[in-house]
Amino acid sequence: MNSKRSKYPQTAVCALVLAVAWFASPPVGAATKTHAVPPGTFLGASLASEDATGAVDFYSALFGWDAVKTKGGYSLNHKGRLVASVTQIDDSTPNVTESFWLVAFAVNNVKLTMDSARENGARIYRPVTKVQGGNGRYLIIGDTEKAPVMFIEPRDTPIGGTTGPGSWFWAELWSDNIDKAAQFYADVVGFGHSEIDRGDEPYHVFTSQGERRAGIVKIPPELKDVKPGWAPYVAVADLSASTAKVTELGGTVVFGNVDHPAEGAIALILDPSGAALFLYQIGSHEETSK
Repeated sequence: MNSKRSKYPQTAVCALVLAVAWFASPPVGAATKTHAVPPGTFLGASLASEDATGAVDFYSALFGWDAVKTKGGYSLNHKGRLVASVTQIDDSTPNVTESFWLVAFAVNNVKLTMDSARENGARIYRPVTKVQGGNGRYLIIGDTEKAPVMFIEPRDTPIGGTTGPGSWFWAELWSDNIDKAAQFYADVVGFGHSEIDRGDEPYHVFTSQGERRAGIVKIPPELKDVKPGWAPYVAVADLSASTAKVTELGGTVVFGNVDHPAEGAIALILDPSGAALFLYQIGSHEETSK
């Protein structure tokens, strides 16, 4: 996903802890009424960046997100709801991109999730931790391929639940071994695994409660410098205009206007510090109407 080699050091993951606490806190203007969040639901993502201030400027201009300075970094809001947090990390290894988006999924019980993850060979980056304000608990692990991922046991209004341009849409795991990844997340999260026929080769998806939750992609051999990891998708109204804006703002368009096998027209971008993110063209695929 990145022309420069990327990695996810434990120091960078741990730097997200404070920001995660803000990310998983009740969103702006949230009601206190409890809302059920189906396990496996993709909730959103937090950004660890080598240039947090630059990242905030980039995403605010690209998506219209509103930035608020916090004790641990920044929070980013969309339509009055907290959708992301950004925290600063050190550029500890020159010429290596250490900025990354940490995706989050809902689970029923993070303690059981942590125990299962450990039993299945995962690395525990952050053990079960209470969210600020008592709004549930969260956990950060590195899966068997060291791809960081966060699990949240939410209690109140779910984070990130906006719609339209600027909203979270999808998440995708890039893996060296799809079968191994599918088995790990089945054992740890209870994800099912299905395939979408796209003619040449299938597109793999994680499922829960009969719904598609995220994708799985085999890292192509030619992208030998790409490490396994999760990347989130953000919906946009005009993909061509958005990719042009990415370049204007100092980001990189790795590829654009590609027909995604499951969801439609997409583009893969890198923000100015190298964090990977997908853009999705709203309404560009018949699947969106089903």
